[in-house]
Amino acid sequence: MIGQRRDPVLIAWAVGLGLAAVVYVLGPKHFLFRVLDTFHLLMWRLGEFVADLSSVALDAVRALAIGLYATFVVLAIAVLRRGGRARAALIVVSVLFLILVTSDDMMTESNGRWAAALALSGIGAVVMTGRLRQAALAPRPF
Repeated sequence: MIGQRRDPVLIAWAVGLGLAAVVYVLGPKHFLFRVLDTFHLLMWRLGEFVADLSSVALDAVRALAIGLYATFVVLAIAVLRRGGRARAALIVVSVLFLILVTSDDMMTESNGRWAAALALSGIGAVVMTGRLRQAALAPRPF
């Protein structure tokens, strides 16, 4: 009985009678208006949901950018303490990060700036991680 096909005539009658019941409940004069109004309301709610997601995504990018910048700074200081090269990178990345995240008008803040700051701090943290690992693998003189 699992693979049995349904009768299309029976399905057509059921759908037609179900639609008639819905039209009767909503009122035949205002049926099309209510359907379009419901569709409009659903589209508005979908738009609001997407706008909320955009705000959440921007907040996540900002948080990641700031967190990765802090990670970069800690790793760069650790590289400096081990005698590695990180001073120029620390200065350049810090200046570029501040240029990217500070803006004149907070209302028109660019999402692209925060994404670039995230990429910059992420790349800096990865580079400093690599330098720390190279320093850990290199033999230390006694």
